[in-house]
Amino acid sequence: MGVPSPGGFAPSRNWIFVFIETDVGITGIGEATTEWHEMAVKAMVEQHFRPMLIGQNPTRITHLWQILRRSFWWRDGVVASSAISGIDQALWDIAGKAYNLPVYKLLGGAVRDRIPLYARVDLGLPGLVEEARAAIDEGLSAFKAGGGPGSFDTGRTSEIGAFDDHALADVALREFTQLREAIGPDIQLMIDCGGWYTQQAAVKLITGLRPLSLLFIEEPVNADTPTGLVELRRTFPDQRIAAGERLCGRWSVREWLERMAVDVLQVDISHTGGITEMIKVAACAEVYNVLMAPHNPYGPVAMAASAHAAAVIPNFLILEYCRLRPWFDKVQHFGPVIKAGHIELDDRPGLGVMLNLDLIEQHPYIPLPVRSNVDRYGAKPLV
Repeated sequence: MGVPSPGGFAPSRNWIFVFIETDVGITGIGEATTEWHEMAVKAMVEQHFRPMLIGQNPTRITHLWQILRRSFWWRDGVVASSAISGIDQALWDIAGKAYNLPVYKLLGGAVRDRIPLYARVDLGLPGLVEEARAAIDEGLSAFKAGGGPGSFDTGRTSEIGAFDDHALADVALREFTQLREAIGPDIQLMIDCGGWYTQQAAVKLITGLRPLSLLFIEEPVNADTPTGLVELRRTFPDQRIAAGERLCGRWSVREWLERMAVDVLQVDISHTGGITEMIKVAACAEVYNVLMAPHNPYGPVAMAASAHAAAVIPNFLILEYCRLRPWFDKVQHFGPVIKAGHIELDDRPGLGVMLNLDLIEQHPYIPLPVRSNVDRYGAKPLV
């Protein structure tokens, strides 16, 4: 489903919903949303995985996960992992409906009564302060904004011109200082740096952010390897460093945990291998006293799946909430129950989501623009 941008500021998405039908009339729903790889994920589901699933018992979730993971020579990569993620969520939805239980009860039961959420810059309002105040008015007490070039919430690219991460740090520090002054000390605040800063510029940025008491600082340096984050954690032991949205599964996460690269791990339930793998990744992180704040900038099925996983993860911190309105609300006949900035757990079987298929059909795939930042010499920055 192609999702337009509210106000022209928030990024468009293409929500990838996965439906699995059974011969007893139960349909499971999952979400495999993946930017810039949508057609590849769609083909992986329909052409490669679908024939392997026809005729299988959908409640043998771990067995089917292993088949999808281990039947191909190339196992890693966001395309296959995202396809598995959407299928896995749909299988858990089927199992919950078959046993008439919510998924979190099938996973061993909740360790918390509700799931705390943080808002993002999604409403297309003029600036960060307006977006944060709108979130607070909705009852949310945590807010995250981007700190990268051409970020959807500000005109940073036009302000700094050609890519310059030190100039970018100056702009981000000014904006977040103003934001903290506007919303006060009691609202939890986070910055998503998107991996855009060199080590030197990141040190400058984090030093300036220290007085603002941020909940975490996300991807302050290039996230292709954990090396830069390891050094930043040593330099700033008082600041939580978060990353991991680009990591798919235990095998990818292992080095980051062993090298103590992060305080907060942000794997995504639509990329890392679904609910099955999210729980296992969280267990690995718990061994290292690393908290889980799942990346979740997608649609309502990913939101519901993340909430069921978060309910049973002891080391869970907070969940991202992407309010791409009106589409997020309109595409659901019903979905997660959100009150006072939290998802309230309920007893609806499966994931507890039903989608508006007619609306999905009315909004086909929309190609997303490619990121095009260059330095003053016309080269792509190494971030």
